[in-house]
Amino acid sequence: MKEQTAKKIKPDIRAITRLVPPEGNLVQGQSELPIDPQLAKEAAEIIAASQNHYGGSEGDQNLRRAVAEKIKKYNGIEIDVDAKPLELMITNGGTGALIEIAQSYLRNKSALVFEPYYPYHRRILEEFGGKTETFELDENLTFEKDALRARCKEIKDRREFPLKAIIVCTPANPSGKVMTQTELEAVAEVCQELDLLCISDEVYEHYVTGENPHLSVASLPNMWERTITVNSFSKSWNISGWRLGYAYGTGELVAPINNAANVIYVCPSTPLQAALSRVLMADANYYDRLRDKFDQKRRFASDALTDLGFQIYNSGSAFYLWTRIPEEFSDALKFNEMLMEKAGVAGVPGSAFADSDDWDSYMRICIAREDLILEGALEKLRTALR
Repeated sequence: MKEQTAKKIKPDIRAITRLVPPEGNLVQGQSELPIDPQLAKEAAEIIAASQNHYGGSEGDQNLRRAVAEKIKKYNGIEIDVDAKPLELMITNGGTGALIEIAQSYLRNKSALVFEPYYPYHRRILEEFGGKTETFELDENLTFEKDALRARCKEIKDRREFPLKAIIVCTPANPSGKVMTQTELEAVAEVCQELDLLCISDEVYEHYVTGENPHLSVASLPNMWERTITVNSFSKSWNISGWRLGYAYGTGELVAPINNAANVIYVCPSTPLQAALSRVLMADANYYDRLRDKFDQKRRFASDALTDLGFQIYNSGSAFYLWTRIPEEFSDALKFNEMLMEKAGVAGVPGSAFADSDDWDSYMRICIAREDLILEGALEKLRTALR
């Protein structure tokens, strides 16, 4: 891999989003599909009934019980919602959980992220007095356990910003990569050997479509005691503006996070939590339909992009497409500017997610759009390239 000698100028995802019309927006990582009608109905009724006041910093009890049921069903982990200290709390989105973790555990410490990485994993740490270290994946987005161990050992006991945690994001933003059991076991082994926390970001768990199923790190042997799992309802329920997520782990790990939440946020949105509690586990097939819907979008978009010369990484999930731009282009930043100028369509250049130059010819494309919007955006791409 090439060494990076100067700090890269990173594309601003939100700025790019504002530069393209909605019908050309394959940029921002949110689901723009419509809200579930029953969820909207429940929220309207609860708000109208004036259930709009402060709640506990740990979140709505009914929603916490529903989430514990969800975790048991989909992650194979038993949560005691009545445990003291808390094992599960509702947070102000997955981002809120990450902020609370940074405040509680990562001030003057560092966490390792796999590159290409989610920019907010880095930004949050730096805003809250921590530091992010990168561990670059190879061109196939895989890694060797010995190399990971060596990188962690190198920074574990240094004087400034010693390594405290490994952040795992699976399926990953931006690449969609679903880590295999072997890879997660390698992470677990390094965490145990070096006494590190594991922060597991599992926001995209219900978009897994490939042969490797989603596996929660906390379910691996001896990892419950050192893993904080973060998740969100923003993507899977099309409610990114509601800012609702959750975090779970042992009571000893979660208690400091709840203390931070109480100071920073006071509580998550009370009526919206109550509404979600009524529908979260009411439909046994909800997440299966979600996966199948996005698998269709993945197939359609992948075929269209392949026809235009993009090379699609087979990530095993279906919220994002991680692509190598057509071979006649090498700089995704300039390529993206050309797409905006010619056709009013854009994705996110790979340099937004990396420190090295190795991903400059890659692009993240978000397919979480209604079918007509997705079809129209892909037609805009076709217009720009042909």
